[in-house]
Amino acid sequence: MIINLPLSNQEKIRCAGLMTGTSMDGLDICVADIQMSKEKLDYQVIGTGEIPFPQELKQRIRKSLNGSTPLLCELNYDLGRFYGDALSNFLDTERISGVELIGTHGQTVHHVSGHSSLQIGEPSFLAERLKVPVVSDFRAKDIAAGGTGAPLIPFLDQYLFGKQVFGAVLLNIGGVANVTILPPKQSGMPILGFDTGPGMALLDEQFQRIFAKAYDEDGSLAGEGRINEALLKMWLQHPFIQAAAPKSTGRDVFGLNWLDEHQNELDSLADVDMLATLAAFTADAVALNLQPYLESCEIQKLYLSGGGSHHSVISNRLKEKLRSLDLAKTESLGVDVNSKEALGFAVLAVAFVKGIPGNIPSVSGAKKPVLLGKLTLG
Repeated sequence: MIINLPLSNQEKIRCAGLMTGTSMDGLDICVADIQMSKEKLDYQVIGTGEIPFPQELKQRIRKSLNGSTPLLCELNYDLGRFYGDALSNFLDTERISGVELIGTHGQTVHHVSGHSSLQIGEPSFLAERLKVPVVSDFRAKDIAAGGTGAPLIPFLDQYLFGKQVFGAVLLNIGGVANVTILPPKQSGMPILGFDTGPGMALLDEQFQRIFAKAYDEDGSLAGEGRINEALLKMWLQHPFIQAAAPKSTGRDVFGLNWLDEHQNELDSLADVDMLATLAAFTADAVALNLQPYLESCEIQKLYLSGGGSHHSVISNRLKEKLRSLDLAKTESLGVDVNSKEALGFAVLAVAFVKGIPGNIPSVSGAKKPVLLGKLTLG
């Protein structure tokens, strides 16, 4: 498919990637100069930032997960306004000029793997404020082609690491956790990827219920607790965790509803034990889902990114459960753990205008590669 934009034939594109994920804590921004073809990606990061949601907006996002149509409609537009203001202010503060394209993931408020997915944050406000084209709504076309719609970051991992990193897993821990598996080059196996289950969403929501604060920084309180192995074993029987790939999930499955269903179990634990056990739930779900691939894909390394990569209990539990793997953060590969996903949506936006399919059928289960995204002109 050919996209008829002046940018389409331009060698280098300065693109801003925006990500507000299932962690629901704020907006991640990555501005990069990107050169891309079907075979190669070259990029230079110009600036990155993390803009927290105002408390009132954050509360409305949380309510929207089970909200009314008027609430979703108003929030869709107000998030778009926030994106436009936040990016414009960031560019002014960092003295970054010349942005030619924006890729925005939007805020996921509902996701049913392979059936439907809804991200809000009306892109028209970005296009109007910055006067450049905006690419958004990246999941829909993959679902229409028979895929799960997520995860999308394996596309970035393929370009960033697929030619020099083999026998490795890239683990991103946001609100949910997802992996990209890069098999050995000689194996001839395709790149794989899927969501493994909970990431930070359960931990953050439960922490806010108990302490009325945003999150347990670096897992310091969870580190004081004792893991309840009996509860953990039971939680790991969840149908999604036990299901085979391809698969994707969200807060609809591992969010407030899950906490409500298990509240009696959680209340039976001391606060620090509760946090420790929820952290182990994230790590053990990752380990359990990786077990079938450790030998067949000759996995030797695990690279972490996302907010959960800073959580001490999660990282220590992963080391315990995946003893055969060397653990490191993506920073050791030259990619910042906090801005990787935002970079990913900048790259996906450039792929769109270049006519490069942004999904990986071996990851999502789609029938074919398809162009991801919808265009809003500036």
